[in-house]
Amino acid sequence: MNYKLICENFEAEIIKLFPEIGSSIAAREDSRAFGAMIERRITENWGEVCRKLGFIPVDDPGRRTIFDFACTIDGQLFGFDVKTKDLDSTAYSDGGVCAVGNLLKYMANDKGIFIIVEFGHNHIGDDSDNREIEYIAVAPFHALPPNTYRIENLGTGQVRLNYTVRQVWDEINWERSYKDFFDIFCELAMTHYARVKTDAEKRIKSIQAFMQSGYSLFKFLK
Repeated sequence: MNYKLICENFEAEIIKLFPEIGSSIAAREDSRAFGAMIERRITENWGEVCRKLGFIPVDDPGRRTIFDFACTIDGQLFGFDVKTKDLDSTAYSDGGVCAVGNLLKYMANDKGIFIIVEFGHNHIGDDSDNREIEYIAVAPFHALPPNTYRIENLGTGQVRLNYTVRQVWDEINWERSYKDFFDIFCELAMTHYARVKTDAEKRIKSIQAFMQSGYSLFKFLK
């Protein structure tokens, strides 16, 4: 399957939904609300986008899925996840994607293709609060460079991206198989869980020491 062509065609149709690209668009109170506005416009036009591209739209996935929109292409499930990236260098962005288990269930059990749809936006340099969508980049999650992926947090582990899709565009491996992706990602996941296991054991010992001190002094043991 030609992922690069699918992403290019999808990007071309999505761009048509945002004639404000290169000019100002009404801002929202925060980046989450701005992202919701982007998602809503795509949702309202999803059926038409799929019709033009020859995709078969899948019903609204709801809040419990890892993607925002879905369709089937030649019988293959594709899930599209919108990421809005504030290009202000002082703005914080954790690059969050989803939980490790949810990603693997979707990709392995559901045999789904996970596509990142990235909107880079910035504040307009005037007295208004308007923003400018500078670019849209679309790419398969499994094709990103290995150093793009990271996993954080105790418990289930959260998948995050170290770089934006635009930053690594020239390094995307459009031909990477799912097996090759799983070889990369599973090693990363096991390294993460081994590390958090050690961290969790240290935290348990810290709590035990706190109890033994009669709750007089708490500190995390190194």
